[in-house]
Amino acid sequence: MSASSALGDVTRTLEDLLTREQRPAGLFEVSLRSPADETVEPSMKPKINVYLFRVEENANAKNRPWPVTGSESRRYPPLALDLFYVLTPYADRLVDEQTVLGEAMRVLHENTVVEGDALRGSLRHSGEDLKIDLGRCDVESLTRIWNAFNQPYRLSVCYEVRAVLVDAVREIRTARAGETAEEYESLDDR
Repeated sequence: MSASSALGDVTRTLEDLLTREQRPAGLFEVSLRSPADETVEPSMKPKINVYLFRVEENANAKNRPWPVTGSESRRYPPLALDLFYVLTPYADRLVDEQTVLGEAMRVLHENTVVEGDALRGSLRHSGEDLKIDLGRCDVESLTRIWNAFNQPYRLSVCYEVRAVLVDAVREIRTARAGETAEEYESLDDR
């Protein structure tokens, strides 16, 4: 189970994964800034920008059972979320942007399930895994994202990370049956 810091912990997990797994090591930096704040400078080191742009409730995990916390209480089930990221390369040469994007996509492709020590923060001991999938963002959807940033369109890809669980803290009191009564009727008496 994860704390309310889970969203930030997912972003830090992606940052760490992209930094640690890139080949060759040090090929690019990882930025978590808004794409609206990124710039391209002459002779800059290439970077990949990882930006969380949408959060949705995971419909498949919505009906989880309420965990029992005591003999007379239950906790609300965790909030299950899907996180949507846009990855955008930045470099002073377009071919370097394409190389960086390709390498970042390779890293995420080879790590579609992230678990255990690869997770950061509250996710590390949650017992849950993260699933990373290349998203289905067409050019029109990506153009809308860039228009929201008031920036011209840039080469980008979308990724979906699911299911991120945020633990609930609210509990409710429940009453258990204290006594049962069993009554039987004979079929012959009818």
